[in-house]
Amino acid sequence: MLPKSYLQSFAANVSKRSGISRATVEVVLPHVFDEIRHQLTEGTLCVPIESFGTFAVVEYPERKRRYTYKGVDEIRTLPAQLKLKFAPTRNMRREIDAQRFDPERRSFQRHPDDPAIRKRRNMKYNKRSEVYFHAVGKNESPHFVSAYETLPPRRRRRSTDASSAPPADSAQIK
Repeated sequence: MLPKSYLQSFAANVSKRSGISRATVEVVLPHVFDEIRHQLTEGTLCVPIESFGTFAVVEYPERKRRYTYKGVDEIRTLPAQLKLKFAPTRNMRREIDAQRFDPERRSFQRHPDDPAIRKRRNMKYNKRSEVYFHAVGKNESPHFVSAYETLPPRRRRRSTDASSAPPADSAQIK
């Protein structure tokens, strides 16, 4: 499908549900999505829509991750970056799970049973441990990384059998 046919198809669906003329919807829709893009790139970096969800730009700081492949452990430094996140409202998730549209809920209108919508400050980057362990599969080839630290292979754990346990000290037992 071409972009124009996407717009026409979407506008036809909106027109059928809302009763607004298709020509009006085709004119307004591109401006709505342009405004969302503007807010996410240069504006508030957050677009909350009641009864739908929140689009937000989240800052991920520079972080280290551990990768293991073909017997080599390495720690890679990932650069800082911005990512787009979408957090659907609780009731939107319920509708998706049930695969059932609720026509009583309207976007941009708060339903009495809905909790408050998430703001950008509630969608922060969740810092993990110092080094996040991520194993690369055996069939995957490593990618060239210019800045990484090679680690010695990890030691294998001993089995926890009673036969491998150290002998008890007889002086402690009285």
